[in-house]
Amino acid sequence: MVWGSPKQRDLHPDWDYDDALARATDVLSQIAQQIENLGVTIAMEPLARTETNFLTTAAETIQLIKKVNHPAVQLHLDVKAMSDESKSIPEIIKDSQKYIAHFHANDPNLRGPGFGDVQFEPIAAALKEIQYSGYVSVEVFDYSPDPETIAEKSIQYLQKTFQ
Repeated sequence: MVWGSPKQRDLHPDWDYDDALARATDVLSQIAQQIENLGVTIAMEPLARTETNFLTTAAETIQLIKKVNHPAVQLHLDVKAMSDESKSIPEIIKDSQKYIAHFHANDPNLRGPGFGDVQFEPIAAALKEIQYSGYVSVEVFDYSPDPETIAEKSIQYLQKTFQ
């Protein structure tokens, strides 16, 4: 299960970040205890600063994951969101390798991989280097020209890139 939910996790201006992190740790720890025997993973997704003000980098999200310290709580990386970070995407992947449960291939232009400026070859190389064996899924928000074309071209692009 991916936990994105940008606006639902925004911190109110009068909330302290460390207090919010402690509350999130407590809630996720309780959830992890309930789901540990169900085969469910909660994949925490850092999101861009334009979408939320809580857990906006992989490093911040890993800090929360470490505090929860339960195998049912892992990391979900998203190319669109990582494009907002100061580090390169391959560097983020390498720094996050112990925690990655799922990966979104998309572009900051809200379209699929290969439809924008992001070059996925270094991303694919970094995922191979860390021996990531999970799924790489496509997440889009702009369905132009149409969903079928986006799906077809995204799959073709990823197959070529990840060879």
